[in-house]
This record gives sequence, structure tokens and C-alpha cells, in this order.
Amino acid sequence: MSLEVPASQQRRCAVHPEQPAGATCTRCGGFMCADCATSVPGLGARLYCAACAARPDVNYLEALRQRYWGRRDEWAWVVGGVTLLLCVTVVAALALWGPGTRRQALFLLVLLIPVPVGVAFFLGQRWARHALLPTPLVVAVAADALYRDARFLFLLCLVPSMVTALRIHRDVRNQLFFRLPVSAGALKVMWDRRFNNRIARYALRFGLGAVLLPLWAPIAVICGAVALTRVDPKATPPIGRRGQALTGIVLGLVSPLLWWFVLLPVLDRWLSPMFNK
Repeated sequence: MSLEVPASQQRRCAVHPEQPAGATCTRCGGFMCADCATSVPGLGARLYCAACAARPDVNYLEALRQRYWGRRDEWAWVVGGVTLLLCVTVVAALALWGPGTRRQALFLLVLLIPVPVGVAFFLGQRWARHALLPTPLVVAVAADALYRDARFLFLLCLVPSMVTALRIHRDVRNQLFFRLPVSAGALKVMWDRRFNNRIARYALRFGLGAVLLPLWAPIAVICGAVALTRVDPKATPPIGRRGQALTGIVLGLVSPLLWWFVLLPVLDRWLSPMFNK
């Protein structure tokens, strides 16, 4: 008696019938060979057939890439708005006071230095992403050469401008606007931040706020409980943030007790002498 399974009864790949099936698709359950088995970034060790792996509801990271590919992000509108504001400021200054002295006219020209970069950035020119980084420094140095007595003010404007420019340059959403290659890991971080069980983030924020204002405590508990019911690591895409939901619930429950037993007695001891005088 032979223990071998006849070739006619062996499971075969749905796409390549001549190949034996080595696995089943996680989504549709169809048999597939080793050549057809496809892993999807962000879904761990799950295997899919080629048709299911191409679906937006399965390959959610690629769907996210296509959703924002070449589309202006918030930073593009911010840069465009600041560029427009600079132009309006210079035009208004010329209309109200004229070109003024030579130094004043040069200062107005300095304010226009970021305009070409801002326009190109808004239009999606890739060189403008890199040019945006040194632009605040160039403007600050040129303005300082004209008005050295305002150096502290220029430095005060330079630091947040440089930090913002660096943040824009590293932003994944902005890279998608400029059609730059973005890794699956960066897309996963972006998806987690923007879409993964956002109500759990609200629960954490309301929980932290409840420490300062106990009125937020019920909202933190409700948001945390709802977010906790949505957690499903096996879903496609996986839904997480269990820790943030639990933290929001705990803070929402503990903060009123903290105020009642600790903070209110302390405040009473501090304020009672003032009102009893």
C-alpha cells in the first residue's frame, strides 16, 4: 500500500496548475505556489496571491502612496501663503512709503529673496525642496548686513524658520507631493500617525488634559473605551494603539481622584489663609 498522494489529488496553484500549491492566500483562500506567494509591506508574514496583494484594501501602504502622489500637502500651501504674504508686504511698503533710502530699498529686495523658491516649491519643483533649507539663513545674513542693530530680531526669526524648513524637508507627505521615492517603513509611520485608530490618540490627549482639567476625564474614558474595541492586529490594515487607549482610560479614571484627594487639599491649604484674612 503506497502512502504517496497521487498527482491528480495534490493541491495545485490556481495560476500555475502545473505547480504544487505551497500556501493559501490570506484573503481569498486560493491555493498558490511559491512564485505566486506575495508578502505585503506592513502586514507581517501574511501571504497573498498576486491579485489580492494588488488590491487597495490589502496593500494599503501602496494605496496611501497613490492617494497623495503629486498632490499638494499642507506645507506646500503654507510656503505658498508665506510667499504671497512677502509679496504683498513689499508692494504695500512701496505703495505707502515708496522705495525710501538705498538701505531701505535693499531691505525690500532682501524680503523678496524667498519668493522664487516659494513659487517653485508650490509648483512642485524638486530643487526648491533643497533650496528651502538655506533660504532663511541667506535672508537673515543679508538683512543683518543692512541693519546690524536688529541682529537679535533676525536671529529670533532665523531659528524657527530653519527648524520649520528642516521639518518640511523630512516630511513624508511632502516627499509624496514632490513624487520622491518613499520606503514602506516611512509610509507605515505616516499611516499610523494619520489613520491608525485616531480616536486612541484623542483618548490620550484628553487623558493628559484631564490631569490639568478634570472635566476632560469622561471624554478620555469614552474615547479610550471606543478605541479599545477597535483594536484588531489581524485586520487589514491592522488597527493598533492599544497602549494609548488604555493610557487614556487610566488617566481619565485617575485624574479626578488625583484632584479630589491630592490637589484640592493642597490648593485649600494655600488659598484658605488668603480668604480668611
